[in-house]
Amino acid sequence: MYCWKTINLSRDIGLHRILFISMITMILVFILTYLPINLLFPKIHFDDGHFLLFMFILVCMMPVHKLLHVFPLILTGCRVSFNIKFYRVFPTFQLKACEGIKKKRMIISLLTPFLTFSILFVIGGIYFPAYIHYLSIAFAFHIGMCVPDFLLLRQLLFAPKVCTIEEYEDGYEVLVQNNR
Repeated sequence: MYCWKTINLSRDIGLHRILFISMITMILVFILTYLPINLLFPKIHFDDGHFLLFMFILVCMMPVHKLLHVFPLILTGCRVSFNIKFYRVFPTFQLKACEGIKKKRMIISLLTPFLTFSILFVIGGIYFPAYIHYLSIAFAFHIGMCVPDFLLLRQLLFAPKVCTIEEYEDGYEVLVQNNR
């Protein structure tokens, strides 16, 4: 196997630029979800209760997002290592596949958190319309968290059809089988 491409989003795009794109995406998604809902359903009375629950959901969203990336890999039999490291006071979760991942599995793994949370927020908006403002903020926050996944997905869509993705310290390597 040889390395077709090395993908390191922080080196290729830059961490500050990714954060900026993520923040702009959050703001745009909030505007594009909250305003139409507010205009289409003006008679809904918003409830401001349960703010602490809302904050708890926002804090728990990142670890659940990471675990949802791993869930399709575990279902397909891929082994995944799990480490918890502390960045100052905050715990950070490091998940790493112990072997190469096929392109289709990686794409499914990247899309799983986005699809899962999107479906949950839409269902939550249907059943709890009084909390649609909280749900649209959480939805926008999650889409902002998905920006690095979408950037990596864009890179993988242009990779060869049959390839293996391996994670290394700073990014990913797209490996292709030698045709000899």
